[in-house]
Amino acid sequence: MNKDSLPKIISDLNGIIDNLKLILNESVETSAETSAEYTSSETSAEYTSAETSAEYTSAETSAEYSSAETSAETSAEYSSAETSAETSAEYSSAETSAEYTSAEYTSAEYTSAEYTSAETSAEYSSAETKPKSFFLDSSKHSWPNFKYLSGEVHGNLTKTRTMALDDFDVIHSFGYKSNMYIKTDTVLDNIYREDKGLKSAADMYKGYIGTVDASDGNTYFCPAYSTSIGILERKTGAIRTEQKWNITPQVRSGAEGANGIIYMPSYTKTLHIYTYNIKTGEAGSFTPPQTGFFGHIWGAAADKEGNVYMPPALSKKILKIDKFGDASLLEGKPVTSGAFGFDVKYVGATYVEDVNKVFCLPRCGKKILVINCADDSYEEIDLPADYLAVANKNKNFHGFLAPDGWLYSAFWADTKCFRINPRTYEIQWRDYSTYFMDGKSSVEEGSGIQNLGTGFSTCAKVVGNDVYLGLAGTSRAIKLEF
Repeated sequence: MNKDSLPKIISDLNGIIDNLKLILNESVETSAETSAEYTSSETSAEYTSAETSAEYTSAETSAEYSSAETSAETSAEYSSAETSAETSAEYSSAETSAEYTSAEYTSAEYTSAEYTSAETSAEYSSAETKPKSFFLDSSKHSWPNFKYLSGEVHGNLTKTRTMALDDFDVIHSFGYKSNMYIKTDTVLDNIYREDKGLKSAADMYKGYIGTVDASDGNTYFCPAYSTSIGILERKTGAIRTEQKWNITPQVRSGAEGANGIIYMPSYTKTLHIYTYNIKTGEAGSFTPPQTGFFGHIWGAAADKEGNVYMPPALSKKILKIDKFGDASLLEGKPVTSGAFGFDVKYVGATYVEDVNKVFCLPRCGKKILVINCADDSYEEIDLPADYLAVANKNKNFHGFLAPDGWLYSAFWADTKCFRINPRTYEIQWRDYSTYFMDGKSSVEEGSGIQNLGTGFSTCAKVVGNDVYLGLAGTSRAIKLEF
């Protein structure tokens, strides 16, 4: 043994002993938190029949798409031209994530009863902030600091579900159901709506979900309600769109395979894989093996070999597109995430190269899906019971691999965040409600959100030691400092 290493070993041992003491001294969580959240008013609101066909009704009349969005926009998005290729069966009441119903996100869930001083003192005590595990490097693993960016973008709608970073540390975001082009200056920590840019079409920035950082130096915006693919040239910050399809593909994510093709799964009953070749600009589509009665997929991640994995949103099978472009379903037990019916299981997929695994975090599910890329085996890890007892049903939009090496959930309809250690599978969680309030009387007032069904944040982008979250239904954007 090298005598020079003895001081570090002793320091590590002392750190482990300190952490063990902290664990033994942790107080038991009180029942004050759970009693407030699980009143009959919340239960009746969250699981009513109103929680059906919110996202895909022909009139798009859910809480997110209220009269704040004009009838012109609604008619344009759901015209017969768009729906001719994807039949009404694919967007029927059977396809429901209950993502945007006002019944689910009633004020009952965020009343003062939930955030009483009894809960605050229990949850934000020194016991809560101390680590619940120890690390071999003796680090006390802290949670990131919550910060609101300067600048506001107003509107009662989910504003963007895309984030693309250029080489000047500016994040570019295209609109979801609205014609918006939003920029985030990560140097000044400022967010604003860009009025200058493409002028050739009124809805040029509208209808995108998800981005793919490709190997050609471009980042591509995936088309959901657009017939074009968006392109950011990272080295210059220039953006453009290319019209590639005659219908709106209804994709929610994508990943680049080994062959330079971006694979984008559709969020439709009959699953389609839309493709874009970054070398030739050629676009296409094909029908892979169906993951179940409902083919919907909302997530894709490529491993280091260029194999692309896609977890199920509503069905029970995992789709893989190998490095040669061949699609198949992974063999194994049904994927459930502890969700039933039309509750969305998994949204997003994140590859962690250090362990050669893909992690998929749940939307309405109660488990985390882990895919081993070495042998295509997979397992589902239970979320902690104490977290599930207080978490909102729609707990996460799209997870991200943070600078500290853990995977985090992104605030969707909840102010609570959970994280998982990809090496040990340890899961922790924290409530950020007081930070959302920012000294105001409520979460709504502090964040600027007008309807909780529009979400607190969407996707995430890592910039150095910070993480920026996509602007959803709030007027203020979030940054997490690690």
